[in-house]
Amino acid sequence: MAELSLNKVSIDGFRGLRNLSLDGLGPLNILVGDNNSGKTSVLEALSILCNPYHPYEWLAMVRRRDFGGLDETRVQSLRWCFRQTGQLVDPDFMFDGHCEMTCMGKFPLRKLTVEYKDIVGEPSAREMERMRRFRRGSRASLEMEEEWRGAEITHYAEFDPEASNGDLAQSGTISTNEPIVIQLWEEDPMVGRPYRPQRKGNLATDTLTPYSYQLNRLQVRSHSFASLAASKEGRHNVIELITEFDSDILDIDILSLRGRDPAIYLRHKTLGPAPLSIFGDALRRAVLLASTLHMLKGGGILLIDELETGIHVSALAGVFAWLANAAQHLNVQVIATTHSLEAVDAIAQSMTDRIDDLVTFHLKQTERETIARRIPGELLLRLRCESGLDVR
Repeated sequence: MAELSLNKVSIDGFRGLRNLSLDGLGPLNILVGDNNSGKTSVLEALSILCNPYHPYEWLAMVRRRDFGGLDETRVQSLRWCFRQTGQLVDPDFMFDGHCEMTCMGKFPLRKLTVEYKDIVGEPSAREMERMRRFRRGSRASLEMEEEWRGAEITHYAEFDPEASNGDLAQSGTISTNEPIVIQLWEEDPMVGRPYRPQRKGNLATDTLTPYSYQLNRLQVRSHSFASLAASKEGRHNVIELITEFDSDILDIDILSLRGRDPAIYLRHKTLGPAPLSIFGDALRRAVLLASTLHMLKGGGILLIDELETGIHVSALAGVFAWLANAAQHLNVQVIATTHSLEAVDAIAQSMTDRIDDLVTFHLKQTERETIARRIPGELLLRLRCESGLDVR
């Protein structure tokens, strides 16, 4: 694999993470630890760190965690991304918070400082017009309130002026270190919708959650058209993986058999063209994993929460061997979490020929800091195969 996009990362002040340092990242990284040790938070922080010119990634990140809409508002979800001391019990309290992240590697960002603050005010005329346009044609109305509550997020990004990121996937020339500021209003209908990066300078990153395999129309458009319809290599990668689960699958296509919205179909020896929705969770997750990996080729970062979700223990070794080989071929760095000891063993055993590419970090929370113990691949094999120790 070429030079890694991220070699070292530090995170402080994001959710419960305190002075965390991940030093010596590898091509394939596994995060383990007890519940509430910060594994998912690390992935969330990295999704922000890799998008310094895209503060709207905060909304995408909180949507992934609160996908069921349990929080009162997205603004409330954002407040809890920062260190808390109990003030939010007062509904009139104006909260402000900040976090800092640093990184080293081929990605030229060196430091990202994020400031958050509650705001009360009035959207600009341009914002009001945008919100009214969005609500046209719907029954919902948008009334002008005397006082709007919201949040302001500011990104201060510091780049290495001597570094080059010209060949990083979906990135562009860094020309300014000026802060990027966005304002989000609780009544803004767009706050509940996903955003896409609008500026260059970000590192291509995607996050797969335990429920991401539940493909919807948006994912059909964003993942499948890009990696299946436009790329023979992407199609080959998907087929290579999904035949681990069903050897009768011949091909994968985007079809609209009834002349309606296109959907993903698998060409099957006995079923013919069959919609992806009729197959099991593991196969649907595999399609999303393979297509997403291809989209990030050339230096991107794939973040996977609960890597083993939906995969039977008997298929773990084959899937992880495919993932390691495909990521190396496409030059994609993988950072994943797991609770499964079987998954840890399968990953280690599937990479015996490239064990130096595997790094495990065991996370532990204390009152003052988040400790990350680095376990190189060779040591992981010895701990598991010779000593039988539970590294989780």
